[in-house]
Amino acid sequence: MDTHRSHRTHEILWSEVADDFVTEYSRRMLMSLPRRDQRENGELYISGLLSLTSRKSMRSIASMAGGGAAEQRLHHFISKSSWGWVPVRKALAADLDRALDPLVWVVKPMVVLKTGEHTVGVTESFVPQLGRIVNSQRSYGVWLAGESKSAPVNWRLRLSGEWLADAKRRRRAEIPERVGADDGSVPPAVAAALELTRGWELRPRPVVVDAREEDAGLLVRHLAAAKLPFVLRIGGATRLIPLSAVRDGRALRLMTAQHLAEGADRAGRPVRWVDRTGQSARSSQVTGTDVVLPPGSGAPPLRLVGAQRPGERRARELWLSNMTEVPSPRLVRLGRLSERVDRDFAEISTKVGAADFEGRTFGGWHRHTTLSAVAQAIVTLSAAREQAVELPSGDHLQLA
Repeated sequence: MDTHRSHRTHEILWSEVADDFVTEYSRRMLMSLPRRDQRENGELYISGLLSLTSRKSMRSIASMAGGGAAEQRLHHFISKSSWGWVPVRKALAADLDRALDPLVWVVKPMVVLKTGEHTVGVTESFVPQLGRIVNSQRSYGVWLAGESKSAPVNWRLRLSGEWLADAKRRRRAEIPERVGADDGSVPPAVAAALELTRGWELRPRPVVVDAREEDAGLLVRHLAAAKLPFVLRIGGATRLIPLSAVRDGRALRLMTAQHLAEGADRAGRPVRWVDRTGQSARSSQVTGTDVVLPPGSGAPPLRLVGAQRPGERRARELWLSNMTEVPSPRLVRLGRLSERVDRDFAEISTKVGAADFEGRTFGGWHRHTTLSAVAQAIVTLSAAREQAVELPSGDHLQLA
């Protein structure tokens, strides 16, 4: 972006992102907004998310346009406006699906620490990622991910029973009546991915979820019912039954995933890959065995895959998938694309304000995260464009 514009006093976050691409891409993604002033506010907001190195508040973004009335205008545009975020997300997902040609959909949780109790979705609860009880806002993002790039296209805010049952809280945060009523027992991590299958016109991809702190059986049942392929990372204490015992008519005995993986046959040669920092190579021995969930779950046969370092017996990673015909090393590679997402979240999402929303309304949170995702797409695609230019003659990178 050009630092010599009207907002020249603000340090540009990514100087290699061209102003004309920011403008063109923002306008294309915001075509569904019905009014011109809404589209202009959207462009300003996205530009601010890309430009400011400080916290991405409405006040700081509005200061790029002179502050004052601009802040009130942006507040209404984000927190009170009627424009829908779903059409913008659909356009973004369709574009990134073509441009990035992702291998999987990764569902990643986002935990934002908060003070007070009025911010939408904030609940005091134990957060496994932090290891303690905190006041936080929790959500799930769905990312289109490949080996070298990833980007979020959808977000699902986790609302506790306290929020859903409290009419006063719902009214104050402007939570629509339909929210919470149409999902039943569907976990929010699954619901976020299922939305991509409902008229988004995306090619189905395996869904990757870190389920070590989730109810893995519940995730399996819902993903299987939706006929979605999946790769779930599970904890060693997860209880499973060897498929061989079912087929042979033997007594069905629940066993831990850790025990089953470590007793399974090795699946081919050791697998080598470069870790998510890009600085070192790792090698793993992969095991695979077919299993089922406890009786009554209604889930299909599954493949349990373990990955451990050569010479070690204990599997450091455990993955569960319904893609039983896919080689186990391939399942590990697909699952590890979650590391690509972790890296891009740390290096891009946090810098385009994904966790910076300060408002209190349900719609405001969704509009902010949507525009933050557009900003991240601009950074990601700009990097892809640069790589395409740098590729040797005869090589090319497909971009939509």
